[in-house]
Amino acid sequence: MPALPHSVWLNVARYLPALLLRDLYAVNHSFFEIAMDCRYRQLIFAYMDLRMVKNLVRLRDPAVAKRVQILHVYPGFLPDPNGAPSLFDQGKPECPVQKRSFLTLLLDIANTFLEQRNSLSRHPKYRMMEALRKPEDVVQILADVLAGLPNVSDYYVTWHGLPAIASSPAPFVVSPLRPNLRKLSLNLSLENVQSLLSPDSDISRLEEFHLCIHSESVYDEHERSYVLQNHLAPAISRFQSTLKTLVISSWEPTDLSPLFQNIDCIPNLDDLSINIPVESCHLGDPAGLNAFLQKHQNSLRCLRLRASQYGGQGIMPASLTSLYDWICKATDSVELPKLRALDTASSLFHIEASLLCVQRFSRTLTSLSITGVYQSYDCVAETLTHLSNSPAGEEPLKLRLGPVLLSPQLVDLIAARIPNLHQLELLVRKIVPIDADAASSPTNNSRSSKSKQIDGFIFAMESRRYPTWRLHQLSLVTDILPDRDHYEAALGKAFFGSIPHCTVLPSD
Repeated sequence: MPALPHSVWLNVARYLPALLLRDLYAVNHSFFEIAMDCRYRQLIFAYMDLRMVKNLVRLRDPAVAKRVQILHVYPGFLPDPNGAPSLFDQGKPECPVQKRSFLTLLLDIANTFLEQRNSLSRHPKYRMMEALRKPEDVVQILADVLAGLPNVSDYYVTWHGLPAIASSPAPFVVSPLRPNLRKLSLNLSLENVQSLLSPDSDISRLEEFHLCIHSESVYDEHERSYVLQNHLAPAISRFQSTLKTLVISSWEPTDLSPLFQNIDCIPNLDDLSINIPVESCHLGDPAGLNAFLQKHQNSLRCLRLRASQYGGQGIMPASLTSLYDWICKATDSVELPKLRALDTASSLFHIEASLLCVQRFSRTLTSLSITGVYQSYDCVAETLTHLSNSPAGEEPLKLRLGPVLLSPQLVDLIAARIPNLHQLELLVRKIVPIDADAASSPTNNSRSSKSKQIDGFIFAMESRRYPTWRLHQLSLVTDILPDRDHYEAALGKAFFGSIPHCTVLPSD
């Protein structure tokens, strides 16, 4: 039989699970290449275990190193900043170790592999780590290995709750910062910004930058402002010729206004995500974000606003009101004429704040997502009013809402207000035959009660027709169906009969 082209095997591999692909390396040369790419495409260096040591050895081979495209680094194997024992100190006798060459280290590791054949008295992980007696040994190997990964395009670094980069033996973390980097994600303490994003780092093609800041290690407000204004803002501004996606979040409420105010205009920035701590002071003076939005009004096409609670003192009774006021000021008088997508998906994002954003930006939207907080019939009606009254009302729309009560009346409302809706995704809390507020809806969650309500909904939908509705795709995301296969088919049939040309996707 003639050999099939590599492209054919690539197409076959698209339909196979990744775990299966990794075991097919012995089938033929094509599957060997595919399996190796699958196995080494994404690597994580976080803990000193058997897998990490094996990867360090394999990546010395350029034929393996070239396959790595996505890299995660969290140096949790470094000594604890509070003096707690590290992995290097556990179960090891105190003995002086001289600095060894890289070749010597690899030979030690190879000998440890061979030793496993003759000795089963110790756990393999500890025998493997015997060759790496000091943090400096691991750093030495990592620096060499990471510097030899030519095709890393996505780089994720987590560095907080660890020794500061400037005072730790960890130059390896900057090794992958090279011109071909497409995405950089940093989850780090503010004190590490200057060391990691140095002026001489060679990143010239970055398209996507994700930043999560931990400010707890910088107590002085003036020092924090200085780092944001004079180091982080210029570092982000250096990407202005290529950057398209920017995500900024703070682990705790922190004044990031010096950062927003001092980032230069990024002409190609079209996707912006801001994660806002729900607690006061949120992200500091809202004028900072307001100025940033104004500066990028001619490029932004997608805006995502999230309310977050990662760290801090905890949500207070007035937190949601304070967040609403903050967002109101941050978006005041902001015009985004090219905005097409708005997303406020968060269970902590006040529904009134979502409606405020819809009101301000709806005139150009073709995609809207409001999820996380329960939305009553009246809330949905207000959202649809803003969309239907916008000048862009004739363009095909994508809408994602929820959680909601799915009722025939809700379907009637959406069909009447947004006849040009192209895709609709509803996160469904309950399915009822007649609309009722969540507070007054039946609380009986028994299987028979759910079945009765869903049957009533299907019966009501069978008599409805929406001949002018241009909906092409409907997705119901719910876990309440008592008999999933039966009701997915029944709901799909009911909607297919009511809405011409509509495809109903299975519930998630």
